[in-house]
Amino acid sequence: MEVSYVLHQVIEDRNACYRAVYRGKVIYPPTADRLGIPLNEIWLSERLRNFEEYVFFQGFREIWYRYLGYGVGEARIRARVDEALRFCNDSRWMKYFEEFPDGSVPMDCLKEMCIAIEDGTKDIDVLY
Repeated sequence: MEVSYVLHQVIEDRNACYRAVYRGKVIYPPTADRLGIPLNEIWLSERLRNFEEYVFFQGFREIWYRYLGYGVGEARIRARVDEALRFCNDSRWMKYFEEFPDGSVPMDCLKEMCIAIEDGTKDIDVLY
């Protein structure tokens, strides 16, 4: 996949978007059509360069969940939970969310999820 850094104004409503082929299946959210994203490209706001590790992790997890058959919204939320499971203890990750809020998971919900993870929740399905 090729990464293209675009002006923030082009993609500010999503911060990042993709059109990918994963195991022979073309996967993309509807926004990719509106933006005209070519096959096997990820578009990332230029303002997110310092946070690309988190954006790519979430994006690739979302693609994986879409491949498994989840819809766009459910795949996005599941990817966010996976991201929280991996990065909750990373202060830069929280800074990323503070600077670039995500409508799919409000900040207070994200913080509650991290508290549950830090408390050692055994029921991961509850997080999803």
